[in-house]
Amino acid sequence: MNEIIDQALSILRKKSIDGYEIYSNQSSHFDVESKEGKIETLQTSRYSGMAFRILNHQQMGFSYTTFSDPSPVRRKNFSGEVDTTELDRMIEDAIRSAKAISADSCFDFAPPLKASPSELPIFDVSLEGISEKTKIEKAKSLEESARSVDPERIKKVRKASYQEVLSRTTLVNSNGLRFSYEHSLTSLSVTAVAEESGDSEVGWDFDFSHFFNDLDVEKVGRSAGRKALEGLGGKRIPTGVYPVLIRNNVASEFLSLLAHSFLADQVQKGKSPLKGKRGERIFSPLLTMVDDGLYPKGISTAPIDGEGMPSQRTSLVVQGVLTGYLCDRYWANRENLFSSGSRVESTANSRRHGIKFPPGVGVSNFFIEPGDLDLPKLMGNLFQGMVVEDVMGLHTVDPISGDFSLGCSGDWIDRGEKVHPVKSIAIAGNLFELFRNVIGVGKDLRFFGEVGSPSLLVKELLISGN
Repeated sequence: MNEIIDQALSILRKKSIDGYEIYSNQSSHFDVESKEGKIETLQTSRYSGMAFRILNHQQMGFSYTTFSDPSPVRRKNFSGEVDTTELDRMIEDAIRSAKAISADSCFDFAPPLKASPSELPIFDVSLEGISEKTKIEKAKSLEESARSVDPERIKKVRKASYQEVLSRTTLVNSNGLRFSYEHSLTSLSVTAVAEESGDSEVGWDFDFSHFFNDLDVEKVGRSAGRKALEGLGGKRIPTGVYPVLIRNNVASEFLSLLAHSFLADQVQKGKSPLKGKRGERIFSPLLTMVDDGLYPKGISTAPIDGEGMPSQRTSLVVQGVLTGYLCDRYWANRENLFSSGSRVESTANSRRHGIKFPPGVGVSNFFIEPGDLDLPKLMGNLFQGMVVEDVMGLHTVDPISGDFSLGCSGDWIDRGEKVHPVKSIAIAGNLFELFRNVIGVGKDLRFFGEVGSPSLLVKELLISGN
């Protein structure tokens, strides 16, 4: 890929423009799915693409192109043929698109790195050498593990899959920045279906890691099977206001909605309820929230962000007190332009969602720091109430008002012990009040994508049941 970048640079340096940026990504993908001991899906692909941003007269233009690239990710030179005429056309497209954008002095590019970022444990150098047969066995073993929990009652196993992505990313700009890094991600996921006496329940689990050998097939498969079995025989409970233990997967989903309110674009546009509340205690004093682009096991961990700023750890909430927001260079510049307060710097939260889109502000690895309570202790503190294991309809939650009413399922707890599964009920409340009313934080921090949380004990929520 270095050859095509150099060709693009040669073209760009001849253009009458104020600045430029090249973002390139070369990746390989492998996906296998097992069903009833046989391979249902097997897909491999390689992909290369390049995006340009052009700055001219304070106007920012964007364009992108993709190539057919049969070379492995670790081969640094692009092995396909590139038409320089096509490259020139794409660059001209970016220049023309800039003319349609209003001039804005907040547009700029990142400076060169002052020092080379420290190496992060995010690339499995052995992955390309592992045979397809070994990877296929991962998927088959995953299906077997799910069935083995209870072969009589687990009637089906759906989507027992193994996936991997290896990528090499390079970012170059006219300020002298040029940096490349490699990234790998492997994952497992499986859905088990349990049936008994006409009742049917589904259990799902997954695992991901930058390293192939860290994936725990047995743990994921058996967990999915147990979840399906534990949901059998679910009952409704009387409507009322109860204390609730929200498991880490559901807490992460709620936190993903809350993340929207920390983004500088939403704050500056007046779409965040957190605007103007820096320094105030917004949430429970038990909660500390962090965005960390350097988190070793994070799915979005990288040495630089989407603009080339060195990744960092940013504290957003400390013991319930709002301490900051997340911004990229544009929104930091905009805050400095219109605010007379202390100077704001990028928090390295420029995110890219593929070649086809320009960068924008977003979270990297956003999470609630774990507490010191294990699950039995949390349940003991619950005494009588509900453990929420799953919610439905999260897309209906208004991230600005925070109001929600969601279908859910889980377990009824009495004197700290599980009594029976619960289903066909709904919980209602407010997102911000929920995080204000946290009275216990588990030690079981787990990431679900780029957002992670431990289990949270909430003082009370309205449950609509019988």
